[in-house]
Amino acid sequence: MKDILLNGDWDIALTEDGDISLVTSPVQEVLIKLKWFFEEWVFDPSKGIPWYEEVLVKNPDIDGIRKRLIREMLDVDDVLEVPRLDITVDTKTRQALVKFAMRTSEGTYEEEVVLHG
Repeated sequence: MKDILLNGDWDIALTEDGDISLVTSPVQEVLIKLKWFFEEWVFDPSKGIPWYEEVLVKNPDIDGIRKRLIREMLDVDDVLEVPRLDITVDTKTRQALVKFAMRTSEGTYEEEVVLHG
């Protein structure tokens, strides 16, 4: 799927001429999916990860969350496998760290996402 290229600060990346670039990047698409909070999108509130409802809580079901995140990631075109996905939740600060490796036809990528409650 084509998407607007984002920079490291999750802002729209602009060329030297001030134009946007389109990219097909399963890595960017997965990172966007993982940062997408449940009910955040006004056009389809059923989309997103239930971070507040299921993850950033006192006793999160880490195994269930891991399975859900892997399903979401495998739903992205060109993601072939998620051989590693680690979740660390700090219930006091309501933060989660998700580290993962995923394999696409282009190669294997290791990424991480930090979520703040």
